[in-house]
Amino acid sequence: MIRAFIGGLSFASALFAPPWLPLIGMGMLTVRFRAWEVLVLGAMIDLLYVPPGGFFGIPIPATLTAFILLVGFEPIRRKLLV
Repeated sequence: MIRAFIGGLSFASALFAPPWLPLIGMGMLTVRFRAWEVLVLGAMIDLLYVPPGGFFGIPIPATLTAFILLVGFEPIRRKLLV
């Protein structure tokens, strides 16, 4: 229930809020759950906000951030949710 609420709020904020707000939702999801939907959310943010050339040569910054969050929080999640 909480996962669906945070995920839905993140997807809605990707459409109607500044780009940093869904990133907070992505972080909340990856700390608590093994949430692969954040990759889809990152791709959606990239399609909506990133110009065709990317930011400073990085073509998909939100998707890369989502992947780093997923991989980076995995050991922390395992420790906290034993």
